[in-house]
Amino acid sequence: MLAADIIATLNQRGLTVRAGAKAAQVDAADIQRIRNADLSRFTLDRLVRIVWRLGCRVEMKTSAEGAEAA
Repeated sequence: MLAADIIATLNQRGLTVRAGAKAAQVDAADIQRIRNADLSRFTLDRLVRIVWRLGCRVEMKTSAEGAEAA
C-alpha cells in the first residue's frame, strides 16, 4: 500500500524519477525500484519516511485479530 501511495503521489505531481528522488531525499534508483514494485530492499520504516518526505500524511492501524483476550 505504501509503495502504491508513493507512485500515486509521484504521478499526481507529474514528478520524474529524478525529481521524485530529490523530493523524497533518496537515490533515483530507489524511486525506480518502487515504480517497478521491486520492494525487497525496503523496510516499512524506509517507505514511511519516503511517503512522509513527499508530503503525505501517514496513518497506521494494527489489529489483533485472532488473538485471545487477556
